[in-house]
Amino acid sequence: MIENTITSKADLLSVLHRNHPLSDRHLGEILVEEEALNEEQLQHALARQQKQPGVHLGDILVELGYCGREQITAALSRKLGIPYVKLGEFEIPPQVLHLIPEDIALQHSVLPLAKHNNRLIIAMENPLNWEVMELLRFHTNHNIDAVITSSAEISKVLDKYYLQHSEDTLAQMNDEVEIVAEENQKQDLAVIQNMAKEAQKKPIVRLVNALITQGIQHHASDIHIRPGKERVTIYYRIDGKLRFSRSLSRALLPAIVSRIKITGRMDIAERRLPQDGHSRVLTEGNTVDLRISIMPTINGESVVIRILDKRIGLKPLDDLGLGLEETKKIRQLIGRSYGMLLVTGPTGSGKSTTLYAVLEAIRERNPHIITVEDPVEYDMEGIEQIQIASGMGYTFAEALRHILRHDPDVIMVGEIRDLETARIANKAALTGHLMLSTLHTNDAASTVTRLIDMGVEPYLLSSTLLGVMAQRLVRLNCPLCLTEEPVNDEARELLGLTENETFYYGKGCTSCNNTGYHGRSMVCELLVISPRLSSLINRGANSQEIKQAALQEGMKSLTLNALELARQKRTSIEEVLSVRLE
Repeated sequence: MIENTITSKADLLSVLHRNHPLSDRHLGEILVEEEALNEEQLQHALARQQKQPGVHLGDILVELGYCGREQITAALSRKLGIPYVKLGEFEIPPQVLHLIPEDIALQHSVLPLAKHNNRLIIAMENPLNWEVMELLRFHTNHNIDAVITSSAEISKVLDKYYLQHSEDTLAQMNDEVEIVAEENQKQDLAVIQNMAKEAQKKPIVRLVNALITQGIQHHASDIHIRPGKERVTIYYRIDGKLRFSRSLSRALLPAIVSRIKITGRMDIAERRLPQDGHSRVLTEGNTVDLRISIMPTINGESVVIRILDKRIGLKPLDDLGLGLEETKKIRQLIGRSYGMLLVTGPTGSGKSTTLYAVLEAIRERNPHIITVEDPVEYDMEGIEQIQIASGMGYTFAEALRHILRHDPDVIMVGEIRDLETARIANKAALTGHLMLSTLHTNDAASTVTRLIDMGVEPYLLSSTLLGVMAQRLVRLNCPLCLTEEPVNDEARELLGLTENETFYYGKGCTSCNNTGYHGRSMVCELLVISPRLSSLINRGANSQEIKQAALQEGMKSLTLNALELARQKRTSIEEVLSVRLE
C-alpha cells in the first residue's frame, strides 16, 4: 500500500508539510515489490524500452497491459516522494478553480485543489514538468506545490468542473442565438454573418478546444458531435468503441459547427452538402492532425473529427502486437527487393498503422519510398507521400502510373479499390519494386481469390504475391480489475476449449472508466506464399484450398492468435469471439 496516498481534502495540507524522502529504487523495482508486476514482465518491458529511447517505462508497462496507469502513478509517488492524491473525494471551491484559466487547465491536464498562504496546490500527472510549473506560477502569481494523480482522474474532474462550466456559460447565450436566428430566417447573409460572429466568441472557442483536447487526452480516435431534436450528443471512440461523453444544448450547434468549419478551412455558408476539412493542433509540445467530416442531417449538421496522433498511430514493427514468429516472417518478406505484400481487414482494423510500421522498418535501409494515400494520415520524414484527388481525376491508378517513372524502390498504395489499380500494382511488383497495399477482405486466403475475381491473372499474381496479413484489433483487459470470466459451453465448443481452462476479463473500475478494457492489440494471420501455394494460385484454387494448405505449412490462424492472448489473461473470450474467423 502506498503510504503517500491522500483520499480526503482534510489531510492535504498536513501531508504537504511532512518530509517525503525520494526512493533510490527504480520504478520497476517498486512495482515488483508492490506485486503489481513480476520480474519476467519487468525484464520484457525494459528490453522493449531499450529499443524505444525516450519512452517512459510506465508508458510501456501500460501499453503491454502489465500495469494500470493508476499503479504506475502510485509507484511514481513513492519513488519521487510526492504525495499521491485521489481526486474523487475533493470538492474544489470556485474561487480556487478560477485561479487557473480553463484553456491552460485542459491543455496541460492540471487542476487546482486548494490555496494556502499564497501557495497554490496543483494536482498533475507529471509534477516534474518544470515548464508547466513555471507557466502556472506566471498565470496565477502564486507559488506552486504539486501533488501527483492519475491522468484518468484528472480528465474526469476536468470534465466535471471546466466543461460543465463552459456549457453553463454558453447556456446564457441560448436565447440570444435563437432570437437572432429566427429574426434572420429570410436573410441568409445575416444568418451566416451571425454564425461566424458566434463561432468566434470566446466561450464557443473554449468549448470546441476543450472537446478536442479531451479527445486527445483520452486517446480517442474520433470525436462525434451528433445533433438530435432537443440536444447535441458528444461521443468519443476509445479502443474502437463509442463512449458517451456529454450532451449540449441544441441552440449551440450552429456556433459549434461554424467554429469547427473555420478551424478546418471550410465554407461556413454551405449547410446542405457534406464537407471535409483538415486542421492541426499543438498539445503538450506534440502536433496532432485532425481530419474533419461534416454531414447534413434532418436535425442539423453532424460532425466527426478523426484524431491523428503520431504518439499513438505510429508504432515500431515490434510494438504492433505480432507474435515473434509473425514478426520474423514479416521482416523476411519486406527484406525482399520486389514483390507484393498485402494487409487486409475491415475498416478500423489497424491496417494503416501496420503499413506505417512496415515503412518505418524498411526506411532503415534508406530506399526511395513513395506512398499514394487517401488521405495522407501521418507525415513521415524521408518518405515522399502523395495525396490523391479523385474529384480531379487523380486516382490511385493515375498516381501509380507517374510513380513508376519516378525511380522508386518501395511503393505503398493506400488501398486497392479497382482492377486498374490492382493490375498496375501487380505490374510494379513484377518489374522490381516492393509493393505494399491494403484490401478489404475477411481473411488472408480470400484476398487471393478476391484479386482474381477483380480480373488479375492468376499466373501473374502467383509470381508477384509475397504474403497476405489479415488482421483485427482486440481490446486488452484492464489489469486492475481482472476477474475470472464465465465462459459458456457453446463458446468453449466453438473455440475448442477444455472445461478446466480458465479465462479472465476486466470487471470494470475507475481506472478503465468501468469498461473493463484498457488499450488494444492487433491479432493476425500471416499467409506467406510458398512454392506450393503459388502453384495453387496459378491453377485457380479456391480460398478454402489455399487456407488449408497454408495451415498445413504452419500458418497460425487469426482466431488461434486471439485465443493465445486470452490464455495470457490479456484479453477476454468475449473479444476473441468478436474477431473469430470461421
